[in-house]
Amino acid sequence: MTGVRDGPRRLIEKLPSPEPDVVLRLARLPVTVDDEAGRERFRSLSDQEQQRASRFLRRTDRNEYVLAHWLLRHSLSEGTSVPPRSWDFTEERYGKPRIARRFGDEREFSLSHSAGTCVVAVSARRRVGVDIERLRETEGPRALPRNCLSPGERGRLAALPEERRQAEFIQLWALKEALAKAMGVGLRLPFAEVDFSWRDARPSLGRSAAVPAPEFWTCHCLDAPAGFRAALCVRGARPTTAVPIRGVRET
Repeated sequence: MTGVRDGPRRLIEKLPSPEPDVVLRLARLPVTVDDEAGRERFRSLSDQEQQRASRFLRRTDRNEYVLAHWLLRHSLSEGTSVPPRSWDFTEERYGKPRIARRFGDEREFSLSHSAGTCVVAVSARRRVGVDIERLRETEGPRALPRNCLSPGERGRLAALPEERRQAEFIQLWALKEALAKAMGVGLRLPFAEVDFSWRDARPSLGRSAAVPAPEFWTCHCLDAPAGFRAALCVRGARPTTAVPIRGVRET
């Protein structure tokens, strides 16, 4: 990861992207909205975003929200003449945000943040979803509802050594979240019908009613900071083949 050090974007890190037409940016706490730089980040948000940020009771939650949306706006402004605060967004049927039509900008984007770490993916035109998750020491696959994993995924996780299950489960969860965001359905995606399997350390998204054309989707695990797992999913115009990925593997 390399940092972007020019002006207000000095907190932004560049993540290596496995897709040539997708830009990945990352920013991390601790930063605050209480100093001048923090107030500048706050002012770059829309009025609605500022109002929402002000409603957070916990300072850390407020700072993370401000940082995430500041990161998104500055990432979108890279290489354009549009000031970060000027961006407006519309929503698709299930809430996936898009750049307002008046900008004439066909880029797609996705935003995720967890435990003070924020990631943005910006795609030239393709559907894109990104997700980042903090590794949790005390929670594991049994801590989440059984309906978030397919039967095959539960079996493959159970076959792993105990010490690997937690990290591999979080990576699998990040993949599903990224896919749901890219599809624009969020938590409406029936996660138990989405099956990721691995053959020869390569991912394979199974065909199902939830994902009727899996060959059009490419998913990656990203180079996340220590203590996190992250994933990226993009849709192509033509079928793709699987690429190497770090995740749950056949044993």
